[in-house]
Amino acid sequence: MEKEDKVDSVYLKGFNEGYIIAQNMPELAEVLANVKSDSMRLNGLKAGREQYNKEQIEQLKTHLPSWLKGDRLTKGQDSTAKSKDRDNELDKD
Repeated sequence: MEKEDKVDSVYLKGFNEGYIIAQNMPELAEVLANVKSDSMRLNGLKAGREQYNKEQIEQLKTHLPSWLKGDRLTKGQDSTAKSKDRDNELDKD
């Protein structure tokens, strides 16, 4: 038998609505995502919102400058320590 890859039309409609709402009205999308229900349309809406948010995070990551892409905490601490050492050396003179 053939495997069906069809998505329920009600779920798909909710998914598309959730994506568009998240794009244009993120506060409303968040409120709707917190609604407790097992309806197919609401589940699709939540999935659409999650997809939009995931895409936004990925887009931000690809547009960051290289110095922001790494582990900022460890790099920032090292450079701060070096600059403090230089300041201390200048004060000694």
